[in-house]
Amino acid sequence: MANEVVETSVITGETITRDYTQEEKDDIAAVQVRAKKAFDDSDYKTKRLTEYPSISECVHAILDDDLEALQAKRTAVKEKYPK
Repeated sequence: MANEVVETSVITGETITRDYTQEEKDDIAAVQVRAKKAFDDSDYKTKRLTEYPSISECVHAILDDDLEALQAKRTAVKEKYPK
């Protein structure tokens, strides 16, 4: 039973035991690697969003003719969290 895996449904909580072939295990591992890479590649977006100037700050910068300061803030965030 070396290939036996216990799975729990996140919806029902039901636990099942099943055997995976080595090919299935390899496929699952490959999907996990791709998913982690996609997450890691998009992590900068989440971090940037939390530090970008707010909509209110953007509106005030436009109305106060202070776009250079606004752009400086945005550039600093982009440099802090590069792609």
